[in-house]
Amino acid sequence: MNTPGPFQVPGRMPPGSHVEHLSGDMGLAETELLCLFRKAFGAADTLWPANQRWLLWSSDDLLGHVSVQRRWFLVNEQYFEGWFVGGVCVDLSVQRSGLGTLLMRQVHADLTVQELDFAVLNCGHQLVGFYERVGYEKLSDRALYLRDEELAFDEDPALAISFKRRVDISILKCKAFPFGFDF
Repeated sequence: MNTPGPFQVPGRMPPGSHVEHLSGDMGLAETELLCLFRKAFGAADTLWPANQRWLLWSSDDLLGHVSVQRRWFLVNEQYFEGWFVGGVCVDLSVQRSGLGTLLMRQVHADLTVQELDFAVLNCGHQLVGFYERVGYEKLSDRALYLRDEELAFDEDPALAISFKRRVDISILKCKAFPFGFDF
């Protein structure tokens, strides 16, 4: 049985914490962010491009990050414009505390009032349950990328969330979701 941690207050941020929403990377705490990425992902020397970022702070400690990049996706011979979600992480010391869910809820609230209708991401199989709990739906069991000018499959699932009632993300379902860009 898991004992609730100090951050498991449903729907509320812990005292002294806040989410910072950045458009572009002006004023970005790059050193702190790369340190968080190294802890979460094992390696990180540079930041990937993002149109927007959300940083979760507790006092002066960076505890979480989400970024989005505006992208066109060619799915089932149709073009769709949406957000590509990346770099989702929370510090290991607060994982399973509810902060990741609160951060994603803030991201979704902010994206809902913007012009694009949906967001997509891909993640490890072990994270699918988390993303489904925050509103994502599985599109495919694998992703297709362009890396070094070659097509490469990623065996991690692709998921999407709709921000507008009129958008049915089931039209994005396919065998391998085509994220289609170089990193």
